[in-house]
Amino acid sequence: MFPDFIIVAIIGWCGTGWPIHFPSVTGGGVEPGDWPPNCIMCGQIIGAASAVILVAVLGSNVANSGFLGMATLAFFGGSFGANLIGNLRSAVAGR
Repeated sequence: MFPDFIIVAIIGWCGTGWPIHFPSVTGGGVEPGDWPPNCIMCGQIIGAASAVILVAVLGSNVANSGFLGMATLAFFGGSFGANLIGNLRSAVAGR
């Protein structure tokens, strides 16, 4: 069961970055202290967690759909979760 959740988390992580935007690095590279105040990894982590939570909650229904159904649910669940939390954060911050 645990390896299934690792796969779900990876697929949920992938659902958060479309379209992919790579940060432009000039100079000697990026250090963790150089990250902007809004964490560049937080959206992916939230997407992975939301995909795992969604698949765990809907586990019995997802089990009948096979791997493709689970992957689709995890991908769009990760994307939705990351966008939802990001939008709520922006609304609370007043932007």
